[in-house]
Amino acid sequence: MGLHLLLPALFFACSAFAQHPRFEIGVQAAVLDERDAIGEKPLMAGGRVTARILQILDADIEINRFPVGGGQSSFPGTQVLMGARAGYHAGPFGLFAKLRPGFVAFDRTQYGPHLGKRPALDMGGILEIYSSYHVAVRIDYGDVVVWYGPRGTHHQLQMSFGVSFWY
Repeated sequence: MGLHLLLPALFFACSAFAQHPRFEIGVQAAVLDERDAIGEKPLMAGGRVTARILQILDADIEINRFPVGGGQSSFPGTQVLMGARAGYHAGPFGLFAKLRPGFVAFDRTQYGPHLGKRPALDMGGILEIYSSYHVAVRIDYGDVVVWYGPRGTHHQLQMSFGVSFWY
């Protein structure tokens, strides 16, 4: 295919995505590297809701539960993050930075009966790929800082992959 045919085809393909999502709801699977803090790297799963506030600013809420998939954990819990993502849409792609404060609520277990609810802050980046069928793929990469009280503050890598529906 010649360049004179490829450029118009690319333009028309991207024009199908000119209307960027105002609202998204999705699910994701993630891994949280807590090995430095509590010696675990659990698989998590959860849901997410995102709403556009301004052209480049969205409100983002995510809730994850760990461990999932038959995994065992001495410190199971629930992660809740609520904050902002800011970024840019280019055709079918969205590239964002995120800053989401929240908390991790650990279940009472024989190993960690006093961990309770711990403040957390998620900072990182997001790549989304939108289809004209109102389905998107989302890849998150971030640093979740959790305060463990006397154990100190720990930076934990969190990566997730999700699918969402948008309109």
